[in-house]
Amino acid sequence: MDLIIYPRLRIHSKKALLRPRKKWGHPKLYSPQGRLIDRLKKETGLSEGAFWDQFEREKAWLLEHRRYFI
Repeated sequence: MDLIIYPRLRIHSKKALLRPRKKWGHPKLYSPQGRLIDRLKKETGLSEGAFWDQFEREKAWLLEHRRYFI
């Protein structure tokens, strides 16, 4: 799996992305803010649709393998 977006995130965004649940087991949905999305699209050169496809693939892969990244 090629991680394109994850290495470009700041530490707080990385932690938020890898945290699937809030306190007491409630699901936590991470959605990056608009400024972050614009910066990452500019850095990676991806279009809107390609960015979200890559983001969802990376998020699923990272959550599956998160024990190696925390």
